[in-house]
Amino acid sequence: MTWSVLAALVGVGVVVAGAWWLGRDRPGAAREPSTAGGTTYRLAHRGYRMDQVDEVVDRIEARIALQEAEIARLSGHDAPPSAVAHTGSAFPEAVAPTPAAQGDEAGDDPPPRARPAAGSDPVAGRPAPLTKRDLLAPLAYLAIAAYVTLGLLGAVRTGYLSQGVQDQQAFEWYLGATAHNLVSLSNPLFSDLQNFPTGVNLMANASILGIGVPFAPLTLLAGPEVTFVLVELLGLALTATAWYWLVRRRLAVHPAAAFLAGALAGFGPGMVSHANGHPNFVVQALVPVILDRLLRVLEGRHPVRDGVVLGLLAAWQVLIGEEVLLLTALGVLVAGAVWLAHRRPPLRPALTGLGVGGLVALVLVAVPLWWQFRGPQSYASIYHPPAGNDLAQLWGRATRTVAADPWASAALSMNRTEENSFFGIPLWVAAGATVLLLWRSVLVRALAAVVVVTCWLSLGEEVTLHGVPLGVPGPWALLEHVPVVENVLPTRFTLVALPALALLLALGAEGLRRAVDRWVGAPGTGLPVALVAAGIALAPVVPTPLVVDPRPVVPAFFTEGLWRDHVDDDGSVLAAPPPNVADARALEWQAAARWGFPVVAGYFVGPDTTPERGGQYGATPTALTSWLAQVAEAGTALPVGADQRAGFVTDLRAGRVDAVVLPEDRSAAAALRSSLTSLLGAPQRVGGVYLWDVRELTDGQG
Repeated sequence: MTWSVLAALVGVGVVVAGAWWLGRDRPGAAREPSTAGGTTYRLAHRGYRMDQVDEVVDRIEARIALQEAEIARLSGHDAPPSAVAHTGSAFPEAVAPTPAAQGDEAGDDPPPRARPAAGSDPVAGRPAPLTKRDLLAPLAYLAIAAYVTLGLLGAVRTGYLSQGVQDQQAFEWYLGATAHNLVSLSNPLFSDLQNFPTGVNLMANASILGIGVPFAPLTLLAGPEVTFVLVELLGLALTATAWYWLVRRRLAVHPAAAFLAGALAGFGPGMVSHANGHPNFVVQALVPVILDRLLRVLEGRHPVRDGVVLGLLAAWQVLIGEEVLLLTALGVLVAGAVWLAHRRPPLRPALTGLGVGGLVALVLVAVPLWWQFRGPQSYASIYHPPAGNDLAQLWGRATRTVAADPWASAALSMNRTEENSFFGIPLWVAAGATVLLLWRSVLVRALAAVVVVTCWLSLGEEVTLHGVPLGVPGPWALLEHVPVVENVLPTRFTLVALPALALLLALGAEGLRRAVDRWVGAPGTGLPVALVAAGIALAPVVPTPLVVDPRPVVPAFFTEGLWRDHVDDDGSVLAAPPPNVADARALEWQAAARWGFPVVAGYFVGPDTTPERGGQYGATPTALTSWLAQVAEAGTALPVGADQRAGFVTDLRAGRVDAVVLPEDRSAAAALRSSLTSLLGAPQRVGGVYLWDVRELTDGQG
């Protein structure tokens, strides 16, 4: 902690000095009259005189505007917005229309607000065009993703992310069930491979259909383990790449600053934490693309076309992870409120684009969403224990970061997959300095609001510090009963703050670079200083590889197809004990058997037995599954009495069980074998398992 504070102070001194110089008017800086009556700075490209660059840019813009206006005149239409004004800002700005663009619409809406002088925004400027060098960023991100998932890449089929408990196995099953549904022409929103014969509502679970469907060929050919590892690898790399692309496209910052922003947004503590088994949160590559398309809609140039694309992207994100889309929407609302207080988009085109986008998305996801909330095996809400962030988590160190104390991290978070903040002190200091010294920027204010609001919401119902309640009520009490939102864990709101902090880091580094260049008077001297300062801010969040442990070996009974002699087409397998949240190995048996049989019970979310349709993890226990779980937990045999046997046989028949399977290497195997022998007789030993073929019993012949 001490070195972090000292490093932060050094970084702050550099950032503060640089941002202060950025906010000053440079003597002798070239200015031009603005269309709004203010002044604007033009950025010179390295190697060219400023007046030469400005002259070329002005000439090109004038030609484009004249050509578009002439085309519009000849076609009898109003001039397009691109012929009226051009802006390179991160957010579209409303400008006064030219007389040619005014018409019968002039009386429909009040005139837009005048744009403030461009020179008043310290982050204004034209983003430099993308070049071939920008391809280095995705390659670097892929290398970082390979480093984080190094353990998985070295043990694709034999290792698993143990700090995610059984989440990896659950998502592998979703991938496998989706592929099986496609080749068998089954309902893609439902599967009875688990919880047989009742089944599982895939839309009511994090089934990542938007990933499972396009990756189905790979899953069928190589298995869900390979697909899962590839999704983890590409999810991290593509998410970072997408944020890099958005920063380069929308912000006038140096590519190195954009690279650091993408790295933080793609490999921050929350992202690496969810990489322990939550690909629905790891794959966020669509979020920056959605934001870019939303900004294009607000610019109002091609509202229908941009609205259609926005709707398609939103629908795809719903099928990947609708919680990510919900969190994104919250961030957009907060940032949009700040932006609307200073800017106003072209109202009619913006509403048209948003309406078209909403309609397209609704058409595509209406049926899946109905199925999720009202279809078979759906549920209304699910109870979660208090899941707010401890206040100390916001500036602490995450488990999977360099030099972190894993026990200190565990004391502050609910589990290893939900370390969603842990931003570290230097990053907070750098972000705070950027906000204070670039406060004139509307974008900076909007990002600051996103960080504050989402971190505030993440504190849950009551604010705690190192586990001690402070008696201060948290804001979550206002949202915990709002439909849909109530199912979100409060701690996950800081996932929205992560990219906002990344953008602030890029803006702060760029401000520092410009300030040093201006102070020294030699272009290029400020970049090393900015990178050092940003590196200090990022030091506490540098990730380490994920923990991978050996997974249990799948018995030869399944890998060699021996199960086919004991399970009929309409029958199922009962694992002893049944699969649950803590032990989902039976789901791996299905993948090895090419999903040739269903299993009783499982690891999923479904409805409980109450009229309120509350959600629960796993199947509703039966007398038989409860008894098996009790034996496994106690490690002591529990012989079956005559009064119990009839009820257990009824449960076997209800599940259409053909085979009861107990792996020889299962913990408490001796107790389970002895107990099942008292119920079903002596087992067979086949392919590494104890097998009870109960078809005669469940067919009513035994």
